[in-house]
Order: sequence, then C-alpha cells, then structure tokens
Amino acid sequence: MSARGVAALLLAAVALAGCGEKPEPDVSKPTAVTGTLDLARPAPASTDATATTRRSALAFTGRVVPPSSRVTLAREGQQPSAVEVGADGRFRAGARALKRGANRFVLQGSSPGLRPWTVDVSITRR
Repeated sequence: MSARGVAALLLAAVALAGCGEKPEPDVSKPTAVTGTLDLARPAPASTDATATTRRSALAFTGRVVPPSSRVTLAREGQQPSAVEVGADGRFRAGARALKRGANRFVLQGSSPGLRPWTVDVSITRR
C-alpha cells in the first residue's frame, strides 16, 4: 500500500472516531434528594403537607432517598433541628410546642451534590 493510501486510511479512521452521538446522561445517578411523607397532601403533586392535632406535639414519619441524606425540620423563622434518619432512609420527625391555630414548618432533605427535597408542613392545633 502506498503512503498516500495509508494516509487516506488514517484520515478516515480519525474522522470516524470523532463521529457519533452524544453520550447519554447517566440516569442511574440521582440529581436530587427525594422523599415521601406520611402526612396528608392537599394535591397529588403538592410540596405541602398538612396535619391536625389537639396536642402540643405531633410526630410524623417519612422516607428519604438517598438514605444518607441529612433531614431537618424548622419552625418557620427558626433554626432547623436535625432529624435522625435510619440506614433505610426512614425518619421520624417531631414538631413540639405547637400553639393553637396554624403552625408552619419546613422539612428538608439534603445531600452533597444533589438538589434538596423540601416540604412545607402546616400543623393545626385545635
């Protein structure tokens, strides 16, 4: 094969190596923390949760993915408190010192490199 033929083959090989589709994004890696909460939701896709109680405290459960996420519960306008999360991602959060009427909280799950999962929780004490 001539030098010209070898050069043509090399050029074709280089051109074909650069062709192709864009690599598909890796959907196996999560991009955000997700979770479920065992409280009523006003609408199926709502980011709000509600509960009603006659007591000054209310505990509720949920699950967060990935299970290594940090979960916090904060009364509106106050610093968040850490919520213990099990190895399976299950957690039990406690809202205390509920005043009569509406009490607003923010529940959040976070993990480094992922978008946080946030739920506005409204607990009404009667």
